[in-house]
Amino acid sequence: MLTEYDLTKEGSILPMLDDFDEEEIREYCWKVLHTYPDLKKEDWIIGIEGGDFIYSFERNYIFITDDIWSFNLFAKQPVLILLAEKIKALK
Repeated sequence: MLTEYDLTKEGSILPMLDDFDEEEIREYCWKVLHTYPDLKKEDWIIGIEGGDFIYSFERNYIFITDDIWSFNLFAKQPVLILLAEKIKALK
């Protein structure tokens, strides 16, 4: 799934938001992503406790892993910076 969207070597947003706890990152991340009118779920694998998702917006792809224990978002560096700045502005 990651290979298809050229996300195999991309970084995580978590280190950019080290003053947030994981639940805050999850909450604010979804708030920010839902501000993009063209947000689209491209691909997903769902399990009992959550899943892995590829989303797109403004011709950018992101990989989100979201389950009952953890949350993480992976993307190319410019996209991570954009999203981290918007998340920080919400807090």
